Amino acid sequence: MNFKRWFLPAASIAAVIAFAMWEVSSSRTSPGPLHPAHHELEGFFGADCSSCHRAGEGIDHEGCIVCHEAIGSQRDKKRGLHGSLPATQFADCSQCHTEHMGERAPLITAQAFLYAGVKQRDAYDHRHVQGYALMGAHAALACARCHVGADALQPPKGGRFLGLQQGCTSCHEDAHRTLFGQDCESCHGQSQSFKAAPGFDHGVFPLVGAHSRVACVDCHKEGTDRSTASLTKQKLKARKCADCHQDPHHASNGVAAKAMLLDDTADCARCHASTKWADARVTPQKHAEFGFPLRGGHAKAECKKCHGDGEHESKHKGATQELNACAGCHDSPHQKVFLDVTIAAGKGDKNGCAGCHVDEHLSFRNATTTVAQHSATGFALTIPHDKVECAKCHAGETFAARYPGRGQKDCRACHADTHKGQFDHEPRYAQCTACHDATTFHPTNFGAAMHTKTRFPLTGAHDAVACVRCHDDVKEDVRGFHGTSQKCGDCHEDVHKGAFDVAGKPAQVHGKEGCERCHDTSAFQPVRSANFDHGLWTGYRIDGAHAKVDCAKCHPLTGDTAHKRLGKAAGKNCSDCHRDQHQGQFANGKATDCARCHGVEDFHVLRFDHDRDSRFRLDAQHALLECSKCHSSYQTPFGPVVRYKPLGVECGDCHKLGAVGRGKG
Repeated sequence: MNFKRWFLPAASIAAVIAFAMWEVSSSRTSPGPLHPAHHELEGFFGADCSSCHRAGEGIDHEGCIVCHEAIGSQRDKKRGLHGSLPATQFADCSQCHTEHMGERAPLITAQAFLYAGVKQRDAYDHRHVQGYALMGAHAALACARCHVGADALQPPKGGRFLGLQQGCTSCHEDAHRTLFGQDCESCHGQSQSFKAAPGFDHGVFPLVGAHSRVACVDCHKEGTDRSTASLTKQKLKARKCADCHQDPHHASNGVAAKAMLLDDTADCARCHASTKWADARVTPQKHAEFGFPLRGGHAKAECKKCHGDGEHESKHKGATQELNACAGCHDSPHQKVFLDVTIAAGKGDKNGCAGCHVDEHLSFRNATTTVAQHSATGFALTIPHDKVECAKCHAGETFAARYPGRGQKDCRACHADTHKGQFDHEPRYAQCTACHDATTFHPTNFGAAMHTKTRFPLTGAHDAVACVRCHDDVKEDVRGFHGTSQKCGDCHEDVHKGAFDVAGKPAQVHGKEGCERCHDTSAFQPVRSANFDHGLWTGYRIDGAHAKVDCAKCHPLTGDTAHKRLGKAAGKNCSDCHRDQHQGQFANGKATDCARCHGVEDFHVLRFDHDRDSRFRLDAQHALLECSKCHSSYQTPFGPVVRYKPLGVECGDCHKLGAVGRGKG
């Protein structure tokens, strides 16, 4: 068999078939390039649209699940974030996931979590993850600390947020090398540092005071019978103080100790606490047996403050001091009239001190009146004033300065205006409580509902924007709120570079100005087609099939990958965009008015009237003929073309005497 003889014909046929398939695939239009994550959907002849789209019905979420099996499993088991979505929302993947925006646009939109009921992604509480909640240190972590692909443009295989395990050792190194099992949280928890181990029960020897700061290996040395390895095999008895500490109260090696010499020092806890050895003192329990419990400031006072030393006289005269006779040791800084009122009300001790001071306080200045007592002054101590130290409000050199008689609702009598008068122009903001809760200054009560009463109601995407994104003008530590601009261009870049703000273009459309003439606040893209009048803005009215064409087909995208923009159209004439099938036979000058014969709804629907639009009227016989009988095709360098003109209009131009086919004369 002569192979060379058949090679050229076979190659030619293959080329024709490939070209035909390319023509068919290229006739399908795409709104933009696929994200690299879906690159496997790109074939030799273009994207396999049917993988994600169902003809006539848009995106096919069942097609998505074919690849994203884990998401389908969530739906079937009704677990996870996707499994909690309503069926209608789950079926519309494009509501949260954008595609055909190129490699720089994220597949998860900025509003995706908001649509799913999560106001802020970084504050997601994992409520959809069974048996796992973010607490303590985990709650403050950014998503990407655990989900390393959370912010990546190219999502990792297996997804951004799936595939992790909840076991501690799946993320953290096991410092105990499996010695104590996998339940790390039972000892270490999540709220404190790992070394603190607040849940660890040290058994019969509680680790308090200074003992809590000792490293485990200092007491449980490796290679001894008290090593950490031995703890899993046996229970150890609590050590006595003398097992670890030397006794400073006895002579050692014949040299007398410098501290007090005591007969029996085995029970160190009689005077010493585990907090600090040097702070030896009689225990509060022992002191209470003497008739005077040591509480608050008394428990912290040096012994010599009450019992004296070589330089100070003892306040203790032998008999036990009465606990409620404060004046026996302390001088009162208050006026007698105040003490008399307190004593008369039966709210204090016999010296009038305990009405505001109690011995549990660490300091005399920690004194506070009760809520009921302070209410009698006309100023109720409600939250948060009930926790404020007296000196915070009652400061000054004189009694009048300390007690000026402030009003309950007059916030500014004590608190500075952090807004520096920005809201003084409106009576409704006369007091801080118009926006701030009386119990806490942060967060404010000023939300979207209150914002509607301003000149700029928050709608669409603006409702999800943090306050500081718009109110970002901070001068001298004062954030600007009043007078913030409402114009789109003052916050957002004009991607059209002023093209729609020139003479001849409408300044208002349906009462809207600026960007709102075409865009709304729900999303900048796509343009609200109902508000964009192509004829009004461009001078070229879009009718018929043109109205169904994607904007980018006539306005090629320009700019870099991250900032695509619609470019300038080729022109307004048919031939500027469409190839002239008639090779200039109907050209008028340099342009061809295709609309004279073809409709705008469908190019193949003709409105050509042979009697009206040509030099040759069709009589009864000619009207029955197929067009090709007179208008035959001929070859040109650009392919076959049907000849319409010039053609003769005389009988002899087509018919010859005795001819067969066109006529018989």
